[in-house]
Amino acid sequence: MRATKTEELLRWGAARLRGLADPGREARRALALACGADGLLPERLRPYEVQRFRRLVEARARGLPWPALEGSTAFLDFEVLVPPGVFVPRPETEELAELALRIWRDLPGSPRALDWGTGTGVLALALARARPTAEVWALDVSARAVAAARRNAQRLGLRLHLLRSHGFARVTGKFQLLVANPPYIPTAQLARLPRDVRAVDPRRALDGGPDGLRWIRALLWEGPDFLTPGGFLLLEIGHDQGEAVLRLARAAGAWKEACVLRDLAGRPRFFWGQRC
Repeated sequence: MRATKTEELLRWGAARLRGLADPGREARRALALACGADGLLPERLRPYEVQRFRRLVEARARGLPWPALEGSTAFLDFEVLVPPGVFVPRPETEELAELALRIWRDLPGSPRALDWGTGTGVLALALARARPTAEVWALDVSARAVAAARRNAQRLGLRLHLLRSHGFARVTGKFQLLVANPPYIPTAQLARLPRDVRAVDPRRALDGGPDGLRWIRALLWEGPDFLTPGGFLLLEIGHDQGEAVLRLARAAGAWKEACVLRDLAGRPRFFWGQRC
């Protein structure tokens, strides 16, 4: 079978992806992935590369995000593997990591941190990279997520204390920092999420219960039991949940300071609390 010209494939791919913001760029990215190119694209593709390219384009047209297609994604200054069935890290969580790092770097002595609902492990890995000798724990209810976090830690040469746990069920000891990107989408809104989210992210990594606050409520009420006095809690929350989260924090009665911080787009996005 003869090789297929790259230009022909790119035209077909761009036409198939015309609903996206930059279909030409999307098609080139799919072609590079299909043939393993790390620079200039070849002039022709072999038949098996053409088939792979077409599958990638069709998957992208269905809404699958690039991390799911490529099997990895960048986070801050490192890269993690993103296997199927594990939550794909988003830019907002990078902002959460940066907030956590500001606190983490200034904590005295030998602090302990806990990443609740770790997914691919990105938050725990960011903390471990900043202070390799400190103790960083990470938990998730998903066996796939724990396995992904373990593999990513091994690839980066970092040590994490990994737990498969439903909430705090298997957590012991106290921490100076607790950070989490919990499920916070109200159940009724899941069907209205973008296709690339619904197609890839596991439902239990998104579903925050009827009001979206099920797990945030648990973290605000149970989290203080696992924090040292003066310890910090950082949460990613929905952009419209700030007032509700602050009411829950006040009702919990365990936080001497609490506020909601805005993301780079100006939306209320992160809860910051310090334990009494």
